[in-house]
Amino acid sequence: MGSEHVVAGNIVTPTGIVENGAVVIHDGKIVDIDEMPRQYRTQFAEETGVKWVLPGMIDTHSDAFETEMQPRPGSVFPVEISFHEMDRKLAAQGITTIYHALSMFADNASDWARQNETVKRIMLDIRQLSGENALIRHRLHLRFEITNMAAVPYVEELLASKCIEQVSFMDHSPGQGQFRSLEHQKRLMMSKYAMSAAQADEMLAKRLCQAKVSIEELGRLASIAKDYGVPLASHDDDSVEKLDLMRDWGLAISEFPVELDVAIAAKQRGLAVVMGAPNVVLGKSHSNNVSAFEAISHGAVAALCSDYYPPSMLQAVFFLYRNGMPMVEAVKLVSLNPARALGIDGALGSIEIDKTADLLQVRERRQIPSIEEVYVGGNLVCKMSYQKLAMEAVGKVMVDDVCCMNVSADTHEQSAANGALR
Repeated sequence: MGSEHVVAGNIVTPTGIVENGAVVIHDGKIVDIDEMPRQYRTQFAEETGVKWVLPGMIDTHSDAFETEMQPRPGSVFPVEISFHEMDRKLAAQGITTIYHALSMFADNASDWARQNETVKRIMLDIRQLSGENALIRHRLHLRFEITNMAAVPYVEELLASKCIEQVSFMDHSPGQGQFRSLEHQKRLMMSKYAMSAAQADEMLAKRLCQAKVSIEELGRLASIAKDYGVPLASHDDDSVEKLDLMRDWGLAISEFPVELDVAIAAKQRGLAVVMGAPNVVLGKSHSNNVSAFEAISHGAVAALCSDYYPPSMLQAVFFLYRNGMPMVEAVKLVSLNPARALGIDGALGSIEIDKTADLLQVRERRQIPSIEEVYVGGNLVCKMSYQKLAMEAVGKVMVDDVCCMNVSADTHEQSAANGALR
């Protein structure tokens, strides 16, 4: 007989909020959503601040694994170490399903983690590691740079081996997309790669002359992805013509449209528009593209992803809520809507009876959301207990907030790591 337990708080469902409610979990599934059991009511009433119960977040596009492996140009950590560290971080940030976005940029890319053979090897390693002992669900998003002619066989192989769950077509050529400003791209290259102005000009000139995979070949790869049920995404859309071309190939997701009118056109064509949560929190795009908040206010955005900063997912939800968006709609941007775009909403993405119990308990402290518990498949994988810690220092008592985190890989009782979050 399976175990049964409850997660209590103000429950955010797709249709409303169940105040002072409880989600009943049995064998990893949600079996009931009801009033809070009597034994929890006194404790809940005494606690300060609203405790929310949200669905686990689904991140459609995260570059964070590349940085986890290679935090500095000369420092490359093993995939296995990087995977387990990333796994713990994501669990603590409330992301219960991640699509690691790994970029096949070029055979000889200056970034080691973006070379074709390296990306293939990393993907195969992640696939193996995620099946052994992980806190959350790890899925793979292949970013295919269409100037990378040598990558076509790799894309075919990874699709055929059913290694990837999402593929996006990218074009970072100068003069279009997010790099429609050559001067902006030049400054970025000088900063990222420590180039001189002359070196950046030389690289830009080379990139302007790069050949691209043909339209016919891209259509063929899109057809293969469709045959294997792998959602196709476009990237940095800057024109309606590009949207229409890729929609004919079965496009499902428009990532980071660079202009508001393109984002609106993408929604009108039935595409799921995905914007970056960091853009919401910071109030602007780091690439000088359309503001995600502006696009959301026009109803053009279906989902938010972490892009390059996973903590921004939950922060964006509460930022939008504090700025007038109903909590139900803000939560959908990081849960149900991305699940629908990726075709996994039958089991994941919302707090509904018979769905998988991926749940977060969250409370706001100083207008910053703080996760207290994370459940994946009904298992408590992360618990953070905030407390007051008195410390003697210089003849006086100093009191600070501290958070003790327990992370478990399998059940409530089995803890894989204990530590302190700084």
